[in-house]
Amino acid sequence: MNFALLWIDILTVALLWAATGVAIAGRSTRAWDRNAILVVAFGIPACFLGAFFYGSAMAKFTTKMEPTWFGYALSLLVAYLAGASMIFLAGRRCQQGLPPAAANWGRAPLALGCLVAVAVGYMTLWNMDVAIRARCAIESVRVKALYLATLPAIASDSQNAATIYDKAFANLKADHGDDVKNPPLGNNEDFDPNEPATIAFLQRQAPTLALLRQAAALPACRFEQDLADPQLDVMLTGDLNFERHTAYVLRLDASEELARGHVSAAIADTAAIYGMSRHFAQRPMLVSGLVGIGIGALADKTLEDALPAVTNRDELAGLRLAQLPPMGRMLQQALRGEEEYGLALYGGELRDVVNAKPVSGNNPQAQLLAMGIFGRVFVLDSDDYMSMMNNYQNWATQPYYAIEKQAFDGGGRGHGVFVSILLPSMSRMLITCGMIEATDACAEVAVAMTRFRLDHGAMPARLDDLVPDYLDAVPTDPFDGKPIRLAVKPDRWIIYSVGPDGVDNGGVEMDKNRKGDVIFTLRAAGASAATKP
Repeated sequence: MNFALLWIDILTVALLWAATGVAIAGRSTRAWDRNAILVVAFGIPACFLGAFFYGSAMAKFTTKMEPTWFGYALSLLVAYLAGASMIFLAGRRCQQGLPPAAANWGRAPLALGCLVAVAVGYMTLWNMDVAIRARCAIESVRVKALYLATLPAIASDSQNAATIYDKAFANLKADHGDDVKNPPLGNNEDFDPNEPATIAFLQRQAPTLALLRQAAALPACRFEQDLADPQLDVMLTGDLNFERHTAYVLRLDASEELARGHVSAAIADTAAIYGMSRHFAQRPMLVSGLVGIGIGALADKTLEDALPAVTNRDELAGLRLAQLPPMGRMLQQALRGEEEYGLALYGGELRDVVNAKPVSGNNPQAQLLAMGIFGRVFVLDSDDYMSMMNNYQNWATQPYYAIEKQAFDGGGRGHGVFVSILLPSMSRMLITCGMIEATDACAEVAVAMTRFRLDHGAMPARLDDLVPDYLDAVPTDPFDGKPIRLAVKPDRWIIYSVGPDGVDNGGVEMDKNRKGDVIFTLRAAGASAATKP
């Protein structure tokens, strides 16, 4: 009903503007002035309505967004063109020897009527916006309460990993290791254990590495800034960068320790990266969840390098992959914070964020804010946004094969414009989460296989040989619900999931088009690593 009233009011404003221009032109004695006034009178509304129609047409025929407002914009433009044509013809009508009819139209009453129509339209738009903001504000309270209730329990500073991470961040901010050439900090493709810059940097940052290992081992991690309104620009350009950076430093140290034969230290670094991935993934923004997922993938790659060097069980003592919280649960927590942030933002509660310079032109939230009241009324679709976020929060904790169809059909009831913009990235997020959970499951199997090798002097021929002494059961592949698979090659064992395409490719690594399998490669550890028959 409100949008119908708004349609009528927009048309009324446009026609009154055109009529006012015709009335002014009717009293002009110079042809050039008269034509210029008529161009302005008819052209300005036509340009605005034409742009609205063009945007809605592009949305309808080049995207999958709903609603596209195509019918709304088309009917408005057609009605305006028809009404404006009638006004133009009526204004030009005249009797012989007399000025055109428009010369007798009251310019002031028409202009006043146009202003009144503008005011009425703005009041209608404002009332619609107030209703949206109020709904968002109310719902943000509920969502924030749920988010805070599911955070880790409050702990003392000595038991809260966040305070220790803050100390580590401060150390790394003072010394980035800019002169390091080794990956992942530097640009070299191959790792050189004798690079002086790497050795010097790791020696300087030895206290920082100890802090990171200590923090990652703690169960509780609550950053103070996560309990208040999150600062988007700070999170994107500040701590998140150092969360990734700290994981890279641990990865660098693990590579150096492995090169020097210090396997226990490398495994400790790997365990710390796993712990960090869970701590950071639960922070109250979707981008934080994705950073946590990325750090988890880095941990899996580090473990892949370390396992072939393991020579005794004690070196694996600090690695407890089965006790790690599922990444989906961490992502669910991040999505709860994201929804609370979004609703508070759209409800106008985060004034400092609303008034801040947008972090990125590609950020949908920043683009929506730039549109202001029109963005909230025509684009936000707050009910669909809340429906979508609720669905994805529930889906984050379920295996991918069980929710694949729903996730790609969409998470909003009517989809809405803003929801349609977010849906592709939300669906990709579930795929990414499924991939890291698949790799984690493969890593758990790889650790069990390594323990089997240490006990038996050879690798198992089948994953079922690991049950029940090394695994309670072979982990389930999140992409098809079947057990994780094993492909035995001459010099390596590939533990794999079928991946997002659902096709068993026999352990062929997935390409950039996501065709292939999600793999964990366990390489040979000398002659003793032959497959046990």
